[in-house]
Order: sequence, then C-alpha cells, then structure tokens
Amino acid sequence: MKTFSKNILLVSMTALAMTGCGSSSDNNAGTEEEHEHESSVLVSQSGNATLSLFEEGALEALDTDAAGNGATLVLSETGVYAAVLANNVVNFVHGLHEEEEGEHDEEGHEHEEEAHVLDFDLTGSQVITTNGHFAVLNDGSTTFIAYDDLEIITEASEDTSSLSLTETYPALMIDEGHGLIMVFDGTDSKFYEGTEVVKSFACATPTSHGQTDELVVVSCGATGVVTVVIEEVVSVEDESVSHTFAGSTLTLDGTEANYVWQAQGHVIVGFEPGTSKYAIVELDGTSPEVLQGSDASAQAIERTICDIKLDSEEQDVFVLGAGDTGNAGDKLVVLSHEGEVLKNVTLNGLTDTACGDLVMASASNSAVVVNNSAMKAYDIDAEEGDSYHVHSTYELDVSDVSNVVIFHEKNEDEAAHVH
Repeated sequence: MKTFSKNILLVSMTALAMTGCGSSSDNNAGTEEEHEHESSVLVSQSGNATLSLFEEGALEALDTDAAGNGATLVLSETGVYAAVLANNVVNFVHGLHEEEEGEHDEEGHEHEEEAHVLDFDLTGSQVITTNGHFAVLNDGSTTFIAYDDLEIITEASEDTSSLSLTETYPALMIDEGHGLIMVFDGTDSKFYEGTEVVKSFACATPTSHGQTDELVVVSCGATGVVTVVIEEVVSVEDESVSHTFAGSTLTLDGTEANYVWQAQGHVIVGFEPGTSKYAIVELDGTSPEVLQGSDASAQAIERTICDIKLDSEEQDVFVLGAGDTGNAGDKLVVLSHEGEVLKNVTLNGLTDTACGDLVMASASNSAVVVNNSAMKAYDIDAEEGDSYHVHSTYELDVSDVSNVVIFHEKNEDEAAHVH
C-alpha cells in the first residue's frame, strides 16, 4: 500500500494512461514523437469547491474553483476538455499539458501550457457531450459549444432559442454541416434542420442518452427506451443531402425508463441503477442489436451495478458493482462489446459498500475506481495483448471524491472504428 498526504487522493495517471504496466524502456520508446500531450486526472469533492489535478504523483489545485462543491464533471469526446457543472454554472477545463517546442522557462525546462479553467462559462442546469460539442441546457433552450472553439470563444452564438419551444433535456448535435439537431420538448423528440421539423418521435421525459454516428438511444420515461437510426442520403442527380430516420423502442430487462447510457465509438451501453441489469447496443446493419445481461451468452453481474464506462479506444465495457452481505467485495467486470468476459476481479472484501461510495472513470486501456467508504483507489489497466488487472491499490486520506475524469489524448481512428 502507498499512503498519500491529505490532499493527494490518487496516484498520477500519466504512466497508467500512457505506458500501462510494462517496462519504461519498452513502452516509452517513441513517446515524445507519439504523445505530444500527457494524461492527467481531474477530481471534484463534495466537501470542497476546489478542483484538483493530479500529475506525476502530486496534487495541483486549479487556480479557479468550481461554482460549488461536488461539481459534476463531463469529459469531452476528444478527452481534452471537461465541462464542470455546479450551482447552475458551467465552467470548462482544458486538461492536457501541451509542450510548446523551443520555448523554455527561466530554469531551462521546456515550457508547458498548464491545465486550466477557461475564461468562458455559461449558465446551465445540465450539460452533455454530443458530436464534437458540449450542449448546455438553460431555461428551456440549449447552447452548443464546439470543443475547438472553447479556448477562443467569448460569447456563445449557437443555440436553440429561435425554435420557440421549452426543452426538457439538452439537444443533440446530429449533423452540424446540415444544421440537423435532435430536440426534446417533454412530449416528443424532434429533428430540426434549421428551423424546420423533419421528423418527430414520441419521447415523454428524456433522462439519459447514448449517441453514435448513426444511432441514438434515449430513456424517455413512460415512452420507454427509444432508438433512432439516422442515415445520410446523397442524391446523385443534384448532389443534395437528406436524412432518413427509423425509430423503434427497445424491450430491456427491468425498467427501461430508468436506464442510464454511455457511448463510445460505435457502442452504447446502459444499466438500470440499483439492479444488476445492463444492455450493450450496437447497430447491426439498419437495426439496433441488443445484448442483455439476462442473455445466455452475457455475463451475469453478481452485484448491484453502480456505474458503467467504456474504454475510449477498444470500447471494452467496465462494469462496477458494489459489495453487499450476499456478495462480499466490490467487483469490476470488463467485457468486450460482444459481451465476452475479459476480466472479472473482486477489488476488496467489503460487504457494506453503497453505490454512492463508488466513483469510476475510464480512459484508453485503463480505469480508476475510488471507494470513499474504504478510502481506497484502484488503478486498472491493460497493456496491448495483456488482460486488465489491478495495477495498484492506494490508501486515501479523504472520503468525499464525487467525480473523476481522466484527460487523455484519444486515437480518433481507433475510437471510431467499426466492429
């Protein structure tokens, strides 16, 4: 075990995300050329408004605090930025150190642009990521902020206020080039191209979604889980572009309305909190294909599922379950997108963990799990060709970690590959 000072909650994830567990000589070959950015971990605490960044074993408090304690952290699809929501204020953090070649500080070290909170912020009650953007819901309308604009923007200009409806969930960016978005008004999900509704599906009270290039899955309350397959159609005659929309509802284990969704690449996963029920959804041709936890070929999770995350490159599925009196020990099950068990490991022998005590974040071939009640953190990683395993366990001196994200430079080609 390694003991940290009171302010140090986690070990640096730099080595975890970049090099795995192998020897430094093997894994660092070509690092300077292949990795212009390092990885880092952003942490929020329920008892502290200060956001903390961990790198190389040391904690760095960011210069700007969140707007309140226990901020929600939402990582961008690129892994570079995080939206920070607290007290109806959304801040944005640029989380990767970027080396600027040729520039050095007074001591001769190469200059680095430190991770920092950006000057731009928004008022909002909810924030999501959607197709290259953060979408922030405020007073019934959505503001879209492209990741690429975050460091240069001073005022948001792209929003849905002209649509004259009251939104109950942030709108989704479907095709920015053609002005196609998906909007939720508490009764329907409507596809707008500009200010024109081109398709509508029933969606009573949206609470969670997963989105890939061609498929959207939404938990819609009494309507159930709604899926929409979106196809781009190009006219040969006049080279114009239009879209087709095929909607359906999914029949899942448990209560569909309660499912919480995550998406990465071409895989969408969801689970029903407080149960051991989950589903993996992919597009099979033109229809959603569903692997459920009750399927004969699926792995049964012998725990209450507390969270599910996806590997940012391979789309492996990290399923985190809480130990109870019947099943001692918190458990992490790693599945392939096809449901194959890649790792099934019990993290500890605890019998009284509540889901509120567990926090998880994922990156490329790695994840971190925090158990606040046990005051421990677990680093999970895998080298290429090796299985996932607990690389290290760390003792913590605090017990109020509320959210964690791992900033890391994603391989976009790998993250978007088709299975």
